[in-house]
Parts: sequence; C-alpha cells; structure tokens
Amino acid sequence: MMTPDEWLADFEAKTAELRRNAVAFRRNLEAAGQTVTSDDKALTVTVAPNGALLDLKIAQNPELAARLMALVRQAREGAAANVLGEFRNAVGGQAGQLDTDVSVPAFGTPEPRKPNHPQLVEDEDFSDNSIYRRP
Repeated sequence: MMTPDEWLADFEAKTAELRRNAVAFRRNLEAAGQTVTSDDKALTVTVAPNGALLDLKIAQNPELAARLMALVRQAREGAAANVLGEFRNAVGGQAGQLDTDVSVPAFGTPEPRKPNHPQLVEDEDFSDNSIYRRP
C-alpha cells in the first residue's frame, strides 16, 4: 500500500510525463506538414498537417502557381463561409449567443482571436467614499 506522499510523487511524475508527451506531440504535429517535389523538379507542393494545400511551385510557370494559390485561398474562404452558414442554420436563433467569429488564414497558424465583447473591469476603489453613501 502506498503512502499519501508516495502516491502524490507517483501522480506528479505521471503528470510531468504526460506534459512532456503533450509538448512533444504538439511540436511533432506542427512539423507534420510535407513538401514534395516531382521527380523532374517541375512541381513542388507543400501541405499542412491536415492536408490543406499551403504552397505550390511550378518551375516553368511561377505566375500560374500564384494564380492557382489565389484560387485555393478563395475556395478555402468560400468553404469556411459555407460551413459557418450551415452552422448558423443548424443552431437557428441561438447563433447570436454563440461565438462564431471564424477566419481562415491563407498560410501558417491563425492569428489569436480577440474577444468581441468588452472585458469587465473590476472597481478597485475600496475606500469608504462610496457614491451610494448618504452624507
């Protein structure tokens, strides 16, 4: 039978190991994207860990690659708008109660979201000079 101190030490060791594994998983996941070049070096594609196309290079026609990537971004934004529309249809009148600020970054990781409502500010006046006190 374990003593409480032994149990706590074992628990803390397991928690630390889980934390290390989570950090390693996140690092590996972020690096799980792939860049592949065709055998003839004419085409190079880069995909995100989820398979989304991030970049396309066409050796003989960089302008075409840029146009294709612009279309990919446009299609991605349209798909995100469609999903958001379906989400709003699914939740109906409750959509206003839910945070549905969706943005789809063209490349890389999304920007941190800012709250769309003001943060409450605590009143830090702890004096006896209340405006509600009668003279």
